[in-house]
Amino acid sequence: MPAEKPPYLHLPLLLTVALPPWLLAAVLTLGVDLLANGSDTAKRNLTTFFLTPQALVPLLLLAGSVGVIAAFRRWGRLRADQWPGAGLAFALLALFLNIAVGAAWGGAGAALLWIWSFFSGYVVFVFVFGGRAWWKTFR
Repeated sequence: MPAEKPPYLHLPLLLTVALPPWLLAAVLTLGVDLLANGSDTAKRNLTTFFLTPQALVPLLLLAGSVGVIAAFRRWGRLRADQWPGAGLAFALLALFLNIAVGAAWGGAGAALLWIWSFFSGYVVFVFVFGGRAWWKTFR
């Protein structure tokens, strides 16, 4: 008999929650920065997204989303109609991770991440992408 994969490992759901919202918010932020401040500032901020602790956020969200799925599985069956709660759980996890990474980063980066997560729409994107992926996975 083939080995059964763990019930909480839904890779398309995990990848949809972690990567597209962060990339969309980063591209949106860099686009607005490019239009408002020019290419020099946008190039400098490009390193902020991809070469600082901020790049850890999607990886940590990927790992934390396994816990969200496991919690929903423990508290009840995994159903498509739970998408608002799941999207909210993913969004709150993303916000918490931004605050935690920002606090660990320290200095000016402490406030940068959680402010960015609101003004870029990152938390909203995680809610939308996470809820939609949840609905598509468990329908």
